[in-house]
Parts: sequence; C-alpha cells; structure tokens
Amino acid sequence: MGNDFRLLEWDSSFFGYKIAALHPSGLSSDELKRMVDDLFKEDFKLAYCFINPEDEASIKSLLNASAILADEKITYFNNDLRKDSNFSTTNIKAFSLTLPTEKLRDLALQSGLFSRFKIDGNFHNQEYEKLYSEWILKSVNKTLADETLVYYDESDENGFITLSVKGNIGSIGLIAVDEKVRGKAIGKKLINAAIGYFLEKDVTEVEVVTQKANKPACFFYESMGFKIKNITNIYHLWIR
Repeated sequence: MGNDFRLLEWDSSFFGYKIAALHPSGLSSDELKRMVDDLFKEDFKLAYCFINPEDEASIKSLLNASAILADEKITYFNNDLRKDSNFSTTNIKAFSLTLPTEKLRDLALQSGLFSRFKIDGNFHNQEYEKLYSEWILKSVNKTLADETLVYYDESDENGFITLSVKGNIGSIGLIAVDEKVRGKAIGKKLINAAIGYFLEKDVTEVEVVTQKANKPACFFYESMGFKIKNITNIYHLWIR
C-alpha cells in the first residue's frame, strides 16, 4: 500500500479545516517528514493515520513525530444470528420522527465517551459534540441509518440503537443506554431487537465498531456472541 494522503472532504467541510487520511505501510521517518511538509504546504491541519497494529515501522515513525494514538478501533462481527427469548422487545419501538429529541441527542453523546474526538485534547471547537449530534440527526432522518430503535420506559427514552443494511451485512452504528438506568439488560434487549430486525432483512452477519479502551463495550459485545474481526490503530497527526 502506498504512503500517499488524500483529502477528507466531508470531515474538512464539517470541522472547518483541512483533514487528510493516511493508510501507510512501512512508513519511514523520512517519508513521514516529506509527507508532513507536503501537508503543511497544502494547509492541512490534521491527518488521521490508519495503521495495522503490527506495522512497527509506521508506528515508530508516527510516535517520533508526536502523533497521538487516538483509537484502537475494534470491529466485531456475529454470523450466528439468533434472537434470545430471555430478552423482551415490547418496550422497543422504531423512532418515527425526522429530528432527534434532546434526550436522544444526550444519549448519542453518552455513546461516544471513548470516541477519539473526545479523547484527543487537541480538538477545541466542540468537534465531538458536533459530530455525534450530526450522527444521531442523520440516523433518525435515515441518511446514515435505515432504522433507529428506541427503548422506552413509559414515555422516557432510555436507550437506542441505529441500524443499517448493505447486502447481507447488517451494521450497528450508535448504541447507548442512559447512564442512570444501566444494569437492567436494556442493552441486551436492544441487541435482541436489532437481530430480529436484521433477520427480517435476510442479514447473515452483523458488524459493530467500538474502541479497545471501552472495556465495558468490548465485554458486552463478546457476551452477546460477537467476535473480533479486525483491529486498526488510528493516530492523529496534527500538522499545525
């Protein structure tokens, strides 16, 4: 794989400064220095560097350049889909509005506490809040998700999960349970409802992404039958 970079148009437009994506392989310090010089000349502020955890050369070069390990991204998958009769879905309904409620927005922010956009202290323009607010907005209006399922306790929204389908692969985007009501198996009920939805769509495999640092989420997915598909280290390299 080459060591070129490319402009991330959506991220750059949304955050208001130029952001690049790098997928280096065997990146030397000299190669990285030339790349940083080019990025600086072209007025980039930040580069996301997606690295194989076993690529020691690239990791060493990035760390020497003061890049930040912002995320060890784990993709989980489950290809043995079955609903669990122990978890009722009677409190779960499809969200019918095209704008999120304030409670859903708050839950979306809760879902991203381990996000690299919150972890990296170099973000100063509320990037994390803006991104997750946009994510839940585009999920409920079905730009990014096909369905948003919400767990209701009477009329209160205490959890949600966003779902999308592409071919025979189902994806979980955001999932959150209100911190005030955790420990009541709401997350398991949401996953059960999601599997029911996916089975109706003839999905044979479900994927979900989380952070290695988010140990409760990793334990949760593994307890629900998900297995690790791959891990990608994401470094943030600030140019200016």
